[in-house]
Amino acid sequence: MNYSAPGYIFAFLPGVILAYQLTPHKYRWAAMLAADYLFFWFWSGKLVVYLLASTLIAWFFGSRLFEMKKAPAGMDKALFKKKKHHIVVLAVCIELAILIVLKYTNFIGGNLASLFGLEWHMWKFAVPIGISYYTLQSVSLLCDISAKKIRKKPTLACIALYLSFFPTIVEGPISRYDEVAEQLYAGEPVQAQNIIHGYERIIWGLYKKVFLADHLAPVVTKIFNNYNQYSYFAFFGAIVCTLQLYMDFSGTIDIAIGSAEIFGITLPENFRQPFFAKNAGDFWHRWHITLGTFFRDYIFYPVSLSKPVMKLTKKYREKKWNWPARYAGPMLALLLVWLANGFWHGPYWTYIGYGLYYFVLMFIELMWEKPFEAWFERHHWNGKPLKIIRFIKLVIIVLIGEMFFRAATFSAGWTMLKYWFTSIRPGAMYANLRFLGMDSWDWLTVSAGFIPVIIVSVLNEKQVALREKFDALPMWKQLAVIYAAILVIVIFGAYGPGYNAVAMMYAGF
Repeated sequence: MNYSAPGYIFAFLPGVILAYQLTPHKYRWAAMLAADYLFFWFWSGKLVVYLLASTLIAWFFGSRLFEMKKAPAGMDKALFKKKKHHIVVLAVCIELAILIVLKYTNFIGGNLASLFGLEWHMWKFAVPIGISYYTLQSVSLLCDISAKKIRKKPTLACIALYLSFFPTIVEGPISRYDEVAEQLYAGEPVQAQNIIHGYERIIWGLYKKVFLADHLAPVVTKIFNNYNQYSYFAFFGAIVCTLQLYMDFSGTIDIAIGSAEIFGITLPENFRQPFFAKNAGDFWHRWHITLGTFFRDYIFYPVSLSKPVMKLTKKYREKKWNWPARYAGPMLALLLVWLANGFWHGPYWTYIGYGLYYFVLMFIELMWEKPFEAWFERHHWNGKPLKIIRFIKLVIIVLIGEMFFRAATFSAGWTMLKYWFTSIRPGAMYANLRFLGMDSWDWLTVSAGFIPVIIVSVLNEKQVALREKFDALPMWKQLAVIYAAILVIVIFGAYGPGYNAVAMMYAGF
């Protein structure tokens, strides 16, 4: 039941649309919830009990927190606030405990055993699909209720719909309760315009996922599994790996957003032309946006504004230690954000290293970005030269990060990085390109296939209203573009031996 699989596109999604539309308005929320749990069952079977448990926990504690609007008569306000804080901490810890036990027990136990010279026997856990996504959504729900950001008491039905919505359960985007819950429960009828716009977005996602990402997948696998044999492909492998990841993830998100749009549900965008960013920090404001905003709102701000950090900052100011007073709190919060980012991706040191890599880069940028730009301005290079250097710097930063992210171990990633400089053999690359899993025709079609993606990205960056302009075209031109995209997907899509049409890269996180 992959989002790009024929079973989803031609059977499940149309079936849900039909069942939803035929259901009386009053019960459409129930039809949608049934579709959500059926979709989850296709992926994880009996592991749906974990989703049910997370939903009931969020509902039980969420209801309690919502009712605690103000201190009862006679109760001290500080004591009431402390009690409420303890409840939300307990609820969040329970939600996170399920995730940690299922995904991180062997990682934590194995590393502790190695540290103390003990033996660790691997435990086998069956992990439900989407647990990292719906767990974060349940945490955001509980925190938002506690912070009084949610005005209407969440019902069990609304929470169940919010946590299990089938377009977002596998890869996100990570939405907030107040963004989508009421839309999900409202049960508005499916409109023709929503179907058209939704399927346009789905087709665009399929173009990126099936035509581009799935074609590049075998190439990436071959290079990274044989990085010593194909040492001269190390830099090329980093490029292809980055392109595959972006096309796979952003394409899948397009399908998810398009699927939701059919039912009149507006999901948050998860990408905003990340390769137009000016630095690493800006890149992460444009890449996996909903994960970044989650960490910002529920880790960075709470830590930065916490009493211990504020006391520490005040102490530094009293001692006239200006630099620590200014940066100690934000840096501590940023460190925790990037550690969380690494752990969220999975129980591997390469992911944790990936998070720390971006923490170090952002620290360096914080210290040197303004002096760097001032130097260019003094030398009158603050126009195109600065933009070109920024782009080259960003590309190198991203390529290194994604290469270590994809590598099986730190050692493999470090070896591939060394090969960038010690194994430059253009002739060997050209001679062996055909052995990577794509023939000359594949390379030609895929290379040409990136041209529309680049054009759309440039126009989006320039804030051109592409949808409005497309809708304003004559119908025959709209249909010509749509049919052309469908033909490209059908004719040039990655099918057959050597291609795994089921694998979605971010479905495992």
